Amino acid sequence: MQAFHKIGGFFRAAGKRLGEALEKHPVLFTAAVAFLVMLVIETASRHSPFSAVAFIFVHPVNFLANYFIVLTTVSLAHLFKKRVFWLTFFSTVWMSLGIVNGIVLANRVTPFGTIDIALLPSVRSIITQYLEIWQIILIVLVFLIVVAGLAVLFARCPKVRPSYRMAAILISGSVLLSAGAYSLTVVGHREERANVFSNIANAYKTYGFVYCFATGAVDRGIPEPEFYSRASVNWLMGNIRETNSASIRPNIIMVQLESFFDVSHLDNMVMETDPIPTFNALKKTCSTGFLTVPSVGAGTANTEFEVLSGMSLAFFGMGEYPYKTILKEEACESVCRDLAGLGYTSTAIHNNTGTFYGRDTVFAQLGFDYFIPIEYMRDIEYNPIGWARDQVLTGEIIKAMDATDGQDFIFTITVQGHGKYQRGVDSIDVESLGVTWDDEPDEQDAFAYYTSQLTETDNFIRDLIDALDRRDEPTVLVLYGDHLPSFSIGAEQLENGDIFQTEYVIWSNFRMKKDDEDLYAYQLSARVLEELGLSPGLLTRYHQQMWDTPDYLDGLKLLEYDMLYGSFYCYGGANPYTATDLHMGVVPITISGCDFDPETELLTVHGNNFTPWSVITLDGDELETTFDPETGDLTAVAEELADPERAGATITVRQETAKREPLSESVGFIMK
Repeated sequence: MQAFHKIGGFFRAAGKRLGEALEKHPVLFTAAVAFLVMLVIETASRHSPFSAVAFIFVHPVNFLANYFIVLTTVSLAHLFKKRVFWLTFFSTVWMSLGIVNGIVLANRVTPFGTIDIALLPSVRSIITQYLEIWQIILIVLVFLIVVAGLAVLFARCPKVRPSYRMAAILISGSVLLSAGAYSLTVVGHREERANVFSNIANAYKTYGFVYCFATGAVDRGIPEPEFYSRASVNWLMGNIRETNSASIRPNIIMVQLESFFDVSHLDNMVMETDPIPTFNALKKTCSTGFLTVPSVGAGTANTEFEVLSGMSLAFFGMGEYPYKTILKEEACESVCRDLAGLGYTSTAIHNNTGTFYGRDTVFAQLGFDYFIPIEYMRDIEYNPIGWARDQVLTGEIIKAMDATDGQDFIFTITVQGHGKYQRGVDSIDVESLGVTWDDEPDEQDAFAYYTSQLTETDNFIRDLIDALDRRDEPTVLVLYGDHLPSFSIGAEQLENGDIFQTEYVIWSNFRMKKDDEDLYAYQLSARVLEELGLSPGLLTRYHQQMWDTPDYLDGLKLLEYDMLYGSFYCYGGANPYTATDLHMGVVPITISGCDFDPETELLTVHGNNFTPWSVITLDGDELETTFDPETGDLTAVAEELADPERAGATITVRQETAKREPLSESVGFIMK
């Protein structure tokens, strides 16, 4: 208790001194607080106080834009009687955001933005793969201390009569100065700003955390093009021809490889053996090239979106994830829908939880028929930092092909190569891997661990090709990396000079011409279909026929806006797409029988396709369930069934995520 009294006394004394200074020099004091807040934010974000100070002198206009945004916020304190508390509160919020950004940048390349707040429910399930338990506990303790301190300050803070006139002058002046500084960063600098904002990490360094965070809060969706109208869309549509000359319609399998790239592209990289021999051998015989993706170090879902939809993220808001914005509301054209018109069944497979990035609902908006997340898989093995190994995906892809009639489009997302790599170093013999990266000696061991995961994923690629080669079905396999790994890799360290480039290959078990070309992720699906003589879907035909024209990107932006935010002129005035009835798992989970032992009160459920994520429910109530990998049965203690009145109870099996989020449920079984 004495410690709490000391804390309370400290805050009372601090509050008194703040109040006196604020009373004597309100404008000057508020301005000084805003400046100190800015220094804390930029120091945390840049991991250096010297870099924070340098930002003031290297980008003075950008700094002022940040500063006046903070000043506007903290100036709101003058509207309240307990203005010392509110000044502290607003300052604490901004500094906390800056510190969070610093923590995020210590674990990934992409800075913290407002969209990350929407991703928090997904991130909760994987936080232990980035932070140690003691780090999580420390963060929670600091948070609780800050909240407790603010509560004490609020309770003890003296009240003063607000000076609304002075507050109005200070706030309106801050708003005007903020708007003026912001406009100076835009007017006459639009092209320069657009180029910098194409790399979010560089945008935060150039324009500052507050500026970019605030921009991300309001910059959503695709702004309406100046030339948008029914006439302009119809004119564009008139230039897109209907074509279809396919001589073969094979199965099409696309595999998005987590953080996968050829590390030999790095300068000063020495390897005794090639960590990805299968992928590199494919590059010699198959169509290949660099693939420009919309993110680096993170952002799997955005590369995924571009490949599936054929839409460019460059026209969306800064750092936006369409999976968390427009696709929660609107169904859209995609390669799944294009191929559905040709009789294909579309299945998504991912060896991670089904709710991550909201895929369990987004995939319906994109037109998938089936989705197989990790909750519907057996025999999962995990790597040292807790990600599922990719080897399980071969069997799942073959299972999906066997379960459906006709041609398949299968989109598979791997996860094994995911960071944080530093946490896996202790599990391997780094020296035995023979990997040396002289440019980054501090990250050498972590990089060696990363290359060990590349090798295992490359083995998965080898096994998958062998399995597909044994099938008597024409099949195309497209392999590509979703983004570079989350190391501090600079463009100058890469022989291709672009941190946004990974690579792709197009393999087939029948003869296809090798035609190498560098592509953007949103062009990949159209390119694959073009190689097969297929041109289904409006965006596919647009890419195939227009990507060499001068106004290609303007037309693409026009179509994207019309399809997602406009009046659907390209479809005749209405969106023809609605969410599909997405089936979780490609084979049904069924109950064949149940046994109940009155002595042990143990309920055993027999059936098909149960997994470790299967949960028995009794009349809708969940039971603590155990999965037996030997028999495939489920067991649970069900003392309720000992009651004769519970005869006729309904047993179901529900698939749930580790966070108890329901994904699907079997048909009920009536206990006799």
